[in-house]
Amino acid sequence: MPTEDRPRMTVLKHRNFALLWSGQTISLAGNGIFMIALPLEILHLTGNPLDLAFVVSVRAISTGTFLLFGGTFVDRFSRRITMLISDTVCGISVSLVSFLALTGQARLWQLVLLAIIFGIAAAFFKPAATAIIPDILPAEFLISASSLSSLSESLALFLIGPLAGGIISATAGTGWAFGIDGVSFFMSAACLAAMRSTSRTKEPGPRLLAGVMEGLRFCYSQRWLACSMVALGVANLVCFSPFYILEPLLVRNVFHAGPVALGVLYAASGGGGALAAVTATRLRVPRRRVSAMWVAWAAAGTCAALVGFSPRLWMSVIFAGMTWGLATYGNILWFPLIQQETPSNLLGRVSSVDWLFSFAVIPLGAAAAGAAAVAFGVRLTLIVGGAIAAATASILIIPGVTDPDKRAMRDRPKPLQEPVVETPELAKEQRAAG
Repeated sequence: MPTEDRPRMTVLKHRNFALLWSGQTISLAGNGIFMIALPLEILHLTGNPLDLAFVVSVRAISTGTFLLFGGTFVDRFSRRITMLISDTVCGISVSLVSFLALTGQARLWQLVLLAIIFGIAAAFFKPAATAIIPDILPAEFLISASSLSSLSESLALFLIGPLAGGIISATAGTGWAFGIDGVSFFMSAACLAAMRSTSRTKEPGPRLLAGVMEGLRFCYSQRWLACSMVALGVANLVCFSPFYILEPLLVRNVFHAGPVALGVLYAASGGGGALAAVTATRLRVPRRRVSAMWVAWAAAGTCAALVGFSPRLWMSVIFAGMTWGLATYGNILWFPLIQQETPSNLLGRVSSVDWLFSFAVIPLGAAAAGAAAVAFGVRLTLIVGGAIAAATASILIIPGVTDPDKRAMRDRPKPLQEPVVETPELAKEQRAAG
């Protein structure tokens, strides 16, 4: 049976990946709880929504500032140890905030400091988490690993975590919610500590700044990679990053509905991502992965525009689920492609550039979407943003963007020809022809 047809869940038979995935799933659920507890605690302390926006922006800016250095770091040192230290630091930090919240001593500046610590830790953790996968898994399991990671993110971060966070914050208080998030970091660190050391050859490498420049030069030299990162950054800026900012405005200002409707809309997004991850585990990996992922992202942009077009709330719910389902499928193809097409000694730096295009646009996209929604309306903002995101797929016509697809088709194994059985009749025909 061909490798790509094996049941995808066999990837969990690899001990290191099973530990990594389990720890990350627990940590993502904790992050989902934190997503609910943080705004509730800030609004409890100050009652000012601008303070919430400030804390979220500080975290994104901290990550974006240190990402390129983090990517260089994880290419020179142990990726597993880097992730373990990151989880431990975050666990200690949020546990301290939990204690302060439970004792009534929490202050806004402490939450700002926590956001900075989380942001810097993510700048090292995310490149390491992307780069470590090829170190612990054979190449034929990378798509399976990406599918399972997307599944756990959709369920733990966007469904189970927020639901648990709302219940815990409402019944026990945000202090306990922060504490559970801290425990999730420690459990993730324990899973990383239990992993066997990866056998990746370490190289001294260039100095920090030179290493950053080397990673940037490699990204620029690969046209498919550079064009995809820039185009995806544009799509994130105008459509995907502002989506969660625009959804509450759509529910409140357009459909005049309440928190339950917003919860259903968010749940549809998480459910769409989970469905896409499950479906991806059963589909054959497309040979033309660059084309397939851009078709998926273009369709996601189209569905985002249809969320704005929808005259009924239930239609917006369906299109929101489709938006994140298609976006998730594109991501499932994207990360393994980077892992396979990038040399191992550059993978941390290349993934840090990729993450930079995601994080750097979060505060810009949120601010621009909020201003556009006030000036032109929520519907038009969604429609225009989705249309621009769909149009970014036009990079497929740029020469060099589909080079990985061409290499995959060229290297595709040729079907074996069945042996010809020589019969007396065939021999007679061959003699007559000769």
